Amino acid sequence: MDDLDNLFTGLTVEKRDYQLTATQEILEHVLSNNSVLLNYPYGTGKTIIALLTFLAIKTKNPKEHVKFVFTSAREAAALRCRQALEMAKNFGFVDKLGYLFDPKTGGKGLSLAQKAKMYNASNVVFCPITTLMNDRFQIKSRLNIDILNSTQLIVIDEATDIIARSMTGFRLSKYFEELFKVRKSKNNIPLLTMTGTRDQTRAKAILSTLEEEVHLMQRPELSPYETITQRCSIVREDYITSDQQISALMTKPIGIVQEILDPNLNRLDIIKMSYGGILERLSDLNASLPLRIGKFAIETEEDRQQLINAFVTLFKLAHARLLLLESTPGEYLKYISLEENVEIFNPLLELKSELISHRVDLPQFENPEEKTTRGLIHPKVELAINLVHEHLVRGAKILIFTRYLALGEQMNMILKILKFPGIQYLSGQTPEDTRRIILDRFREVDVDVLIFTPVGGRGLNLGEADIVIHLDITSNLDEMTQRRERARGCLEYVLVLERTSEEGKIKEYFDTIVSPDTKVNSEENQAE
Repeated sequence: MDDLDNLFTGLTVEKRDYQLTATQEILEHVLSNNSVLLNYPYGTGKTIIALLTFLAIKTKNPKEHVKFVFTSAREAAALRCRQALEMAKNFGFVDKLGYLFDPKTGGKGLSLAQKAKMYNASNVVFCPITTLMNDRFQIKSRLNIDILNSTQLIVIDEATDIIARSMTGFRLSKYFEELFKVRKSKNNIPLLTMTGTRDQTRAKAILSTLEEEVHLMQRPELSPYETITQRCSIVREDYITSDQQISALMTKPIGIVQEILDPNLNRLDIIKMSYGGILERLSDLNASLPLRIGKFAIETEEDRQQLINAFVTLFKLAHARLLLLESTPGEYLKYISLEENVEIFNPLLELKSELISHRVDLPQFENPEEKTTRGLIHPKVELAINLVHEHLVRGAKILIFTRYLALGEQMNMILKILKFPGIQYLSGQTPEDTRRIILDRFREVDVDVLIFTPVGGRGLNLGEADIVIHLDITSNLDEMTQRRERARGCLEYVLVLERTSEEGKIKEYFDTIVSPDTKVNSEENQAE
């Protein structure tokens, strides 16, 4: 284990004891040409374990040219392999492992002879199984060069994809069938197959398709993993300007309330009063003056009318702000353009052209280089789509929360337009039977992303989820806590529009719920 500790010298990756222990156990088997199935929960760093294993083998053979292969068969497998390569670069492995080759992108425009030289010079090949086996066939048949010569270890990411279903059950998919024939002809190159499946039927099917004795490594106690919360900041000048304009419009009615009720009332408390029932009390025609509301007394009819007008304005401004920050641009623009609201929101209407004209390029799931351009997309939806893509290609199960039907519907629609697989949306309008079926499918196989509104997500316990994405930050911290506890031991993303009133709410969330010691890089102002 001390020798493995030395592997971290020069690396920027966080050292975790269970990863070192796993690397040690894998080495004991692969150095004897035996294969391993590593079934660790999602998010525990299986790619890091694979890279450490490569490095340990290379360190034991310092004078030899050793080669490793990292392959995958997932949808968007090319992206997954590129992510693993980028991880190796970012954590400092490139200086220790040598030449890292991605033939899917690095081999573009090369002749077969040039590509063969790149394969043979590489120390680690990061390549989808389809590209790997097609390149091998062409180079071997035309140049009589086998690009898998000298390979010490083959890592198969997301090993559930080495198997396919047929009428008779599970079988080996065709590209892996060819790979397995090749490895047998080369003294059984050891395999490190990796999965995070909780389905023991699938785990057993993987073992049986490997057609040999394979060492199974499982650590279910690593799940639930500690929930890790990550703040994702978004800067959009049009949103910042609109939010600041709403704050400015609030100043006058807040001043009226302070003048009549109490000059020491702060802005946040007054805004909360506007949607806390005070309007109903003030508008009660049966109530006689002086009218008592809590500790306050309204003495005259003029004061009552001024307060009604002030709180109506504040309510509408507060609602517009929530729609701006947490619903779709279309819903926000529709609300501020209502005839009865035009007078209040006239300064905001002057800013709407920026929201309308803004366009975003969104990645197709199977080919992220191919973009779909859309308008009136909330910036949180744009960021969430990229997060979903990043984690979905790695086999994650994802929960997305929003308070607004319109934003949930937009998220659902855009993901389906971009051909993301396994997307479902649950709201309070979803029939109970349908809701139950969708949740069962999420727990089992073919649903990977669930989008929820508060009612749609009620009463859930989805320990299968690996990722939680918050499209909004609720003022009710208990609601935020319930969301993150739907999936204990997950990676949690909180999306926040910087330099807007959301910053106060996210600071409170981090200080109170995530960790009292967590420091949030935001201004100290409370959210209005």
